Order: sequence, then structure tokens, then C-alpha cells
Amino acid sequence: MRKTAAVLVMAVTAALTGSASAWAVAWDNVKPVVDSGKSTAGLQKLVWTATNQAPVDAAFADGSLSSDGGAGLAQVYSHTNQQMYYKSASQCASAKAAVADADAKYTLAAWCFSGADETSDAWVPQAVTSSQDAQQSSGYSAGGDEIVGLWRQAANAGNRGRCTSVPDDAGRSVNLRAMFIQRPYTDGTHSAYRHVLLVAPTGNGNVIAPICDVHGGGAVWYGPYLFVSWHGAGFKVFDTRRTYKIPYDTTCGTGGGAPGVNDIGVVGGRVCAAGYRYVMVQVGQFATTPSGCTTTPTSLNAGLCFSGISLQWSDNSIVSSEYRNPADMTASAVPARIVNWSTADLVNRITTGSATPVTATRLATTNFEGIQGVMERPNATSGRAEFYISRTVPGNDSSELWYEHDGDGVCPAKGVYVDNAEQVSYWVDSDGNGHLWTFTEYGGRRMLVRIYTNEYNDPPSGCPTQ
Repeated sequence: MRKTAAVLVMAVTAALTGSASAWAVAWDNVKPVVDSGKSTAGLQKLVWTATNQAPVDAAFADGSLSSDGGAGLAQVYSHTNQQMYYKSASQCASAKAAVADADAKYTLAAWCFSGADETSDAWVPQAVTSSQDAQQSSGYSAGGDEIVGLWRQAANAGNRGRCTSVPDDAGRSVNLRAMFIQRPYTDGTHSAYRHVLLVAPTGNGNVIAPICDVHGGGAVWYGPYLFVSWHGAGFKVFDTRRTYKIPYDTTCGTGGGAPGVNDIGVVGGRVCAAGYRYVMVQVGQFATTPSGCTTTPTSLNAGLCFSGISLQWSDNSIVSSEYRNPADMTASAVPARIVNWSTADLVNRITTGSATPVTATRLATTNFEGIQGVMERPNATSGRAEFYISRTVPGNDSSELWYEHDGDGVCPAKGVYVDNAEQVSYWVDSDGNGHLWTFTEYGGRRMLVRIYTNEYNDPPSGCPTQ
């Protein structure tokens, strides 16, 4: 997510009542607050709408779409085509500057990427999830230890062929792709990966279309479904079982030539995906009702936005969070919101097609500006909520990771973190240690990072009570 320089502000008491008063107390790195247990009554709900799969099914039946051994993810993992490298490798000499401060203080694992995936900002990573998230769905097997990254393609004048409504703006997006990574190891073993283009079925004769103007700041793989945050409305949902091969992936351009960046859909009689060998198809979306997202809400119950998402394992809920820049925070009448949504309810709507609205199960509010990602879980001793919050630091490339144990009477702990950090995702190693995954965003300093949660949860010395 693009960063904006400025100052975090904190809500005045009147703001919490839902009045239109702006926030007024300046952020001082001493009084960060996360208040859980807020009422969800009146909060916007989510309604499911399925996408018509008939064009894709017909294309698969007639061979316009195909598969390597069968539709689904197995074909992707058996045909990886790029490498990533552990932080000590020569390929990471430049990138590891993004993690140097945290690496000097904590036990940190990090990997950089190959070619343009490392050096270019044409595509930038936004979110991370894993097979461990997926397997929280009872009975589901992902087939191995895997990490999934979500990347967006920045909009520019040359790549909007089928996203004509998107302006030339690097902060806007004209495609999404998922990076499927064979789990990397800290012994220097270099892991392989492959990108899969995310697409929507379309009934206009083109079979598939790009995902336009979705930032993709959060992702959760749960069971066979990949949930992607849709900032203005809710979630886009993709089905990993609907992953298909493009039969003429390198020759589906005009006249049977190499495809260009805008060649997505049917080109010269062939289904094309801008040179990607595999596509994963959207099966529907959850959108807020009443509709509407604003970064300057005047009510706690309206204008909900979906910037980042993660999975809370303890109760299998998707946790959504809101990114606000300093100007947004100053103009808002209510704090940023952290909301839990039951995966059981979400999956029920997907599998049954029910239009019954999904109600949030929990709501917390916070004065953190620049939230990129939140990991929430109950504290093992108290049972109260604890939060890890990844946030942007105004005015530079650094980020902060904060830990807050709600209701413990102690101020949140801030740890030394990596630069330009994005969404976070939880992971447990074979020894039972908890970790967070994240990406550092920008080219030349781009890494997949894993840190220990227990190195970030100690209050700083002299920490005042709240």
C-alpha cells in the first residue's frame, strides 16, 4: 500500500459517541490504544453474490482452457518456474537493507526474489497467507507447506486495455496475481515459486477478464477459497480448484505471437492471460450492506473499509482492518475499526448461495494510523484479545510492529521492524513457535520476511499504564 507522510492523531471523547467531531490528540508513541469488545449492532453486514461460471466451464469443456493433470493448485506447484533466495545469498545483497535493523536485534528470516520480481515496481506485493491458514478449515489439506503472496499491478498508460475506467495512477491497480511458493527454509535452501493471474469470468465472449481497481491489501487462504480484501466493499473470493492452464500461454497474442500486457481474454480465437500459464477464477464477492466505504467516517457503524485481512485461528474468523492516512484520521469522527467475520458464515453463503447477510462477530477500535495488517488472537493466559499491528511510519520507509494485550493496563509494545512492511499472517513452526509473515514492498528492497511473535511482545522499559 502506498504511504503518505504525516502525523497520527487520536480521537477525542466526543468522537467515540459517533458525533462528527474530528480527532484532535496528536500521536505520541505513548498512548496507542486498541479497544476490543465493541458492539457490532448496527455495523454494516456482508452479502454474497456469486459470479456466473458458465463461460469458464464451457471453455474448459472445449479445451480453450485446460490443465496439467487436473484443474487446481497441484499443477502450479509441479511447474514452478522462478527462484527466491535466503537473505545471506548474494542475490539479496541490496534487498536485505530493508530488514537490517530488525535483523540485528531479533531472530529474523528473509528471502528475496529473482529478476523483475525483485527490482521492478510494475508489480508490488501486498499480502501474504499460507497453507496453515488454509488448513484451519476442518478436513482440508493444502498438500504441503506453502506460502502465498498477493501482488497488484500498478496502473499506467500502457496496461489498462481492459481496465479502461482506472486512471493512470501507480496507487491504483489493473491486475492481481497470486504467488505460490514452496515453503522456503532458513538453511539457505532456495525455494521455487510461480505466479497465477487472478481473473473474473465474463459473459461477453472473452471468457475471462482482469480484476480491475482492487488493491488487494489483504489475503486469506481458507479451505479451497482465497479471500482478497476489496477496499471499498468487502472481499473478492477465488476458488483454488478453479485454477486452469492457458493452452497457448506464450502464443496467444495477435496473430499467434507473444501476448502483450493487455491480452487478457480471447485474442485471435485463443484464451489469453498476458503470458501467464495459469489463471485462478473468481467465484463471487461479499459486499457491504448498506454499501459504502469512507476513510473519514462520521459513524462507527457506517462507511466500513477493507484494507487488510488475516485469519484468526482460535475461532476461524477473518479479521479486517482499515488503513487511514493522517489527513483521514484528522477528519474522521470515529477510530479505525478492526472487525471479525465468521468463516463458517462466509463459507455457508458461498456453498449455499444464500443472500442472508453475514453479521460481524466482533469489533475493536484503534487510534493507529497507517495500519497495513493486524493479527488477532486470544491471550493464552487471560483469554482477552491480543493484537499485532503492522503500521506505516509517516515520512520515511520504515514500519513499526506493535503488540497490544487488551485490558492488561500496560501500554502496547513497539518492536524494531522491517521497512515498508505490508499485511501480516500467522504461522506456527514444528517446535510450536508462533511467527508472523510479511512482505517488504518496494523493488530493490523486496523480501518475504518471517519473525517470531514472542520477540515483539515485551512492554518497553518505563512503559506507563493506560
